[in-house]
Amino acid sequence: MATNRYEVDPRLTIDEDGSDLEFIGGQPVMDAGLENAILISLFTEDWFGNVFFNNPNHRVGGKFLYSLNQPLSISAVETIRKAALSDLNWLIVEKIASVVEVVVTNPEAKKISVVVLVKPPGKDVQALLLEKNGVNWVNQMIYPAYLKV
Repeated sequence: MATNRYEVDPRLTIDEDGSDLEFIGGQPVMDAGLENAILISLFTEDWFGNVFFNNPNHRVGGKFLYSLNQPLSISAVETIRKAALSDLNWLIVEKIASVVEVVVTNPEAKKISVVVLVKPPGKDVQALLLEKNGVNWVNQMIYPAYLKV
């Protein structure tokens, strides 16, 4: 964990209009965790930062969003899970995480729940819950960034 709150990234949040930044007293809410990396990986089809990676296995994004463009079925849920794992694989390759697990469920007709469990080396597992209700995504971290500041 960073010792200076200004040495970390502004926390990205997902809302109805895409992504956003939260501000408290004019200062963006900051996050030194994996939340931004996961959100960028899953919700960016071709991240601009990929130009810095020579190895295609290190590239961020691409499959998760595309996997959501299909009718929901049992096989679609598995396709979504595999796409998320593929997009998050770079976290293991770069040794940012030692374990990445994804659980995808379809609890209601137009709802998809995605739980991403990430274990940074030597740290506790962090969980990120993503829920798609119709066309909107709702993002909630079990340990929100503003509690870490």
